[in-house]
Amino acid sequence: MRFIFIALILIYTAFWMLQSHRHPQLKFNSTWDRISHPFDTRLRFRVADVDPRFGLTAEHVIQLSKEAADIWHAGTLKPLFVYDPQAQLSIHLIFDERQAHYNAYKKTQNQLNMEKTRNDLNAEYLDLHRQNLESKEQQLRSRQAFIHAEMLRLSQERMSWRRLETGNGTNLQRIERELDQIQSQATQLDREINAFNQQNDHFNQQISSFNQQIDQYNAGVIQAVQRFPSREFHKGIFMGKQIQIYQFDTEADLRLTLAHELGHALGLTHHDDPTALMYPILGAQQLDGFKLMPADQNLLYSR
Repeated sequence: MRFIFIALILIYTAFWMLQSHRHPQLKFNSTWDRISHPFDTRLRFRVADVDPRFGLTAEHVIQLSKEAADIWHAGTLKPLFVYDPQAQLSIHLIFDERQAHYNAYKKTQNQLNMEKTRNDLNAEYLDLHRQNLESKEQQLRSRQAFIHAEMLRLSQERMSWRRLETGNGTNLQRIERELDQIQSQATQLDREINAFNQQNDHFNQQISSFNQQIDQYNAGVIQAVQRFPSREFHKGIFMGKQIQIYQFDTEADLRLTLAHELGHALGLTHHDDPTALMYPILGAQQLDGFKLMPADQNLLYSR
């Protein structure tokens, strides 16, 4: 009887060691989990703490963590994870200066983007206004040249007819009427030129104001670069019994960050493919509807 008991212990120990070798993620499950689920090779995880300053409920993060695990399930067609409220591996969303820094950066960036959009719209408006003014100026110059030429022609014609007719001559009267009409057009043109000059002065004031806005925007960009210099830091970290998340942008970003750290819990290292989930920096990956890249699958299959 004792021999059978020892044999069973040896068999179970060998099974335990073989299973641990083939499924290294099991070492992050508790001993009780492994004893109570001897043939279940899924890594058990849970959401422990969610700092309310992130603006997400624990239930929401639990759902996102399950969706993160589903990325692995869909890409491998294998059940690798299971959510268990009693699991040893816990997820913690820790709000610290990194998220605060990122929030301030995003707020500043959004303000600068809004300013840039307004400046772009103003630039388009001013460009159209400039084109209209240039077209109007060309029309005024053409009319001015025409009136000047007509007045010169009629003046010369009047001098010629004065040699042939008296002051009441028919042609001289006609020329005087035409000169009066041209002079009336010249007076109207002068009023339009004055109005155009006022419009042009107002346009120049708008250009000056726009240039000041551009200068303010450029100063804001320089100040933002100085205040938020480029730096790399971990959005999250896998620590054996814990996954700690410090910073994320959107829910899709958090989902992918969780999936990345779960990949480390599977025993995977980083990959040099920028589109892969296991690339050390999240950025080039497709956030929405992400699917495992061949690089991620190769890492898993070659553990």
